[in-house]
Amino acid sequence: MQHVLLREDCRSLQIAVSGASVLRPLRLYVDAIVPPRHLKFHVAALQFLNDINGCGRLAAACFPPEPRGGRLRIVLQALDGSLAGASHKEIAIALFGRRRVEEDWSHPGSHLRDQVRRAIQRGRYLLGGGYRQFLV
Repeated sequence: MQHVLLREDCRSLQIAVSGASVLRPLRLYVDAIVPPRHLKFHVAALQFLNDINGCGRLAAACFPPEPRGGRLRIVLQALDGSLAGASHKEIAIALFGRRRVEEDWSHPGSHLRDQVRRAIQRGRYLLGGGYRQFLV
């Protein structure tokens, strides 16, 4: 099995090729029937290949942002601040801005404090090995 890695900016597409040399012209054949849990990825890979064939590049539209990306950014920044010894309020200011913290930090529901606390807790979980489950 050979692997071809196509990269452009921060986008990449890896293709596994078996039965032929990728150093010579070849025709790609793909399985038409795939397990349901793989169908989404199979269709996306075909779309990537069609886009590359059509415009000669990895189209940004084929690489939507990770839905959990914003949340993960907050979690990792909160963990980083906590490990550096910052207080929860300092972490909140770094994440959400001084104005929002001044307005919401003393709110009776403690929503902002809870959000910071949960973000740090989630970060510690990931740091302690939970990232393996996250990657699945």
